[in-house]
Amino acid sequence: MARKRFVFSDKKNPEKGLFSVFLGVISLLGVLGSLLVSYKNGGTIPVRLGAVVFLSVFFAVTGLIMAIRSHMEHDVLLLFPKIGIGLNALTILICGIILYMGV
Repeated sequence: MARKRFVFSDKKNPEKGLFSVFLGVISLLGVLGSLLVSYKNGGTIPVRLGAVVFLSVFFAVTGLIMAIRSHMEHDVLLLFPKIGIGLNALTILICGIILYMGV
């Protein structure tokens, strides 16, 4: 029978890491929602949705910077900064692919 081991530490979740995850989720939902509306409209989007994608990229860049800065802090748990880096990088990558394809 395996013993349960508890690990006690003084590490905390960084606030910047949590906020970067929040920004990553918001920006990813904005881009995916705009893609869905564009698909349903046959490839055209209104100007408002273009602004949503632009703001989503701005949020993603801001979230990526915050996640990287919180990842470099000492004595913090790295779960949320890693999730924030992944979500924000994914959003930037999707927008880059959209721009590269010329959509």
